[in-house]
Amino acid sequence: MAESVNDNQKKFKNSKNAFSFIFLICVVLLISGLTIVSVMNTGYFQQFDTDAITAVFSHITGKNNDPSTKQLTVLNTLSTVGVSDAYVSCGKYLYVSNGRDITVYDTTGEPVHKEIIEIKDPVTASNAEYALIGDRQERTVYMYKGLKRIALLEVTGDIRMITVNDNGYIGIICDDATARSKISFYNYNGKKICDIYKRETLAVNTSVLSSGKEYVVYSVGILGTGFISNFEFSDFLSDSPHAAYNNSGVLYSILFPTADMKVIAANETGIYCFDRNATLVWSVEPGNINAVNRFKNGIVYTAQNITGDYTTVFSDLSGNKLGEYSYGRNIIGIYTYDNIIAVNYGREIAFFDGEGSILKKYSSKSDISDVRLLGRTNAVSITANDMTFIKFN
Repeated sequence: MAESVNDNQKKFKNSKNAFSFIFLICVVLLISGLTIVSVMNTGYFQQFDTDAITAVFSHITGKNNDPSTKQLTVLNTLSTVGVSDAYVSCGKYLYVSNGRDITVYDTTGEPVHKEIIEIKDPVTASNAEYALIGDRQERTVYMYKGLKRIALLEVTGDIRMITVNDNGYIGIICDDATARSKISFYNYNGKKICDIYKRETLAVNTSVLSSGKEYVVYSVGILGTGFISNFEFSDFLSDSPHAAYNNSGVLYSILFPTADMKVIAANETGIYCFDRNATLVWSVEPGNINAVNRFKNGIVYTAQNITGDYTTVFSDLSGNKLGEYSYGRNIIGIYTYDNIIAVNYGREIAFFDGEGSILKKYSSKSDISDVRLLGRTNAVSITANDMTFIKFN
């Protein structure tokens, strides 16, 4: 009997201790909760970096907080029509020419505009405000701003290239019966400025500088048994270039202007910056470059390293490296909008900011042939069979 009383006393004591412990925990939680509510009411809580807090807990729990692993949103998937399709992004719109018509889609993949325009051999160019869709052999270019077609540009020779600068100034390189090539320039309203002719060399690329008054033409000529590259700078009122840079035995495949009246040229060896006086301002030559593009405040390029992987390098407009990312052995292309960069690795797209920090990744079961950024938060992944509209940011 005594043992039974003692057992009951022990059970009561243990129960009392457990209750006291639970009560203490509840009091602590209540005080903590009231403290948090008080702090939040003062507005001080807004100063905390919740992402940093999440990262700490992820580190403690062993969870991966890499932003690229966070799930992006697939908004819509549409079937594509055929090999004659041409895709042009303009701001938050995607223009698609399927050979029979031009359809415009918004960021969710919904069609918002359509024109019955037959394009047999498409050639395109665009920036954040203007979309240009031309037919090489029909010698016509349709110029859009937003959802409105603002001009129809017509040239006299087959079109080889179209370029448009950030301010909407257009250069069209085409064949000509009297010269090796002709370049026609237009302003942002589609009004023709002038024609210039290259009789001794073949025009390969061109661009209007940021002033809207000067331009550069890159052409190639025969020099004995070799060739010579020519960068010629001029303005629309002159009959001849005011500055030139010549380089024998070297070809360039990329040419685009910067906002400070400079021009970036590139080839598989390096990247080169010229001012309006054709002076080489700076250069970087990492070698094995296979893709180059520019973004709002800099330049991005991919170069193959000694391991066979590709390193994507982000630099400012003076060639200073801001960051880099090594990954993949199959780079299809680099696409930019403002300070957002998308790199196509064949079946995967990596999205970056301008300093090289990775934002998200998207994977596809099919080969991705093209990517178009629709503003800073949306993109389109294009394969042989479909277009997938995604939200990545």
